[in-house]
Amino acid sequence: MRIAITAISLMALVTSARPASSQQDFVYPHGDLTIEISCSACHTTESWRPTKDPLDFDHGAATGFRLDGRHGDIDCANCHLDLDFSEPKLTEGVCTTCHFDVHRGRLSPDCESCHNTTLFTLVDGPEVHLGTSFPLSGAHQQISCESCHADDVGGAFVSLSTDCFACHAEDYTESQFVDHAAANFSTDCRECHTTLAWSHSVSFDHASYAAGFTLLGRHAEIRCSSCHAAGVSGSIFSPSSQEDCFACHQVIYDSHHGISGFPTTCTLCHTNDSWVYSGDFDHAAFTGGYALVGRHAELPCTSCHSPSVAGPIYSPSSQNDCVACHQDDYDDEHGGSGFPTNCSLCHTNDSWEGATFTDHDALFFPIFSGRHQGEWSGCETCHTNPNDFSQFTCFNCHAHNRSEMDEKHREEPGYVYESNACHSCHPNGRSP
Repeated sequence: MRIAITAISLMALVTSARPASSQQDFVYPHGDLTIEISCSACHTTESWRPTKDPLDFDHGAATGFRLDGRHGDIDCANCHLDLDFSEPKLTEGVCTTCHFDVHRGRLSPDCESCHNTTLFTLVDGPEVHLGTSFPLSGAHQQISCESCHADDVGGAFVSLSTDCFACHAEDYTESQFVDHAAANFSTDCRECHTTLAWSHSVSFDHASYAAGFTLLGRHAEIRCSSCHAAGVSGSIFSPSSQEDCFACHQVIYDSHHGISGFPTTCTLCHTNDSWVYSGDFDHAAFTGGYALVGRHAELPCTSCHSPSVAGPIYSPSSQNDCVACHQDDYDDEHGGSGFPTNCSLCHTNDSWEGATFTDHDALFFPIFSGRHQGEWSGCETCHTNPNDFSQFTCFNCHAHNRSEMDEKHREEPGYVYESNACHSCHPNGRSP
């Protein structure tokens, strides 16, 4: 054995002054090693102790057991309890040869699957849990091992139930917003919650617990506490059906519609997505036939309704009773003119502009037919006084010489040279 020979040679050098019998009494102290290591790899010629630091041999290459991490920092005597270095017989990776299994055999015997040689407590819990039946996700990744393994003293981890209720029974029974037990909620927390956050509900079947009331539109976005209060069994509100909005939104109805007489069936005007008027309200059905057409359909309800007034602000007798609502507009534009108050004779529901008095022919004078068709450009052609449309003149178009007209009508009794007289004799724009 090479190591024995080397050791004897070194001893011969150190003790050359001693009798031969002393050299023959030397016994190699490190046991029956089967590896070749020179004594000078560890010792010096000055003394057996202390040994070299660092040693002049590769422990991993020589023994098959690398001194990584903390193993490289400790003294030889921490593992080799005496000078017989043939003990202990170690196998790299079988940590329990030296280390007590604090997990008491409940976890994998492969210590390196969780630990390293640098720091025993440096364990990646989420990574370890990936190999279990309970991978850590969401908030579970942010808590300490002791939060769940509270009774596992010294790391003797035991398998825990993967049922949420097993850990969160107190959260279920002492919820701040909904009495889960009184509502007979399922104890399978995953029906409503996720591991990301308690308030992050993604799959709760509200209809099955609320007599068919499905959370639609904005209802699906609001917090449970909007309708449920701590210590209150069931909902704060008690709608009789999916369409019974008034049961929950009476305060909003009162503030916007007050005593207006609006129906309390909110879905006639609103949707689950927004309070903004949906445009589907059948106005005629609730107002004796007054349909919202043209610009009327674009106006906000407050243009004609006030929460402090029962019924509409205006009271038109029919669809064409425009002046009942537009008296001020009529007075501003036609006050004192003698114009008829049936605005629809000239205007449309789409615009005040571009008015056309289509019944002018039948009621007053033919301007859309006969000899005067196309001979005028606007009302002002004949009605020169914008404040009194009962006045008109024929002379903007018929600028006749007065003396000529006087001579031509010399035989006509009561003739005078003025427009009203012209109209009296020529009511259809033709000769009598």
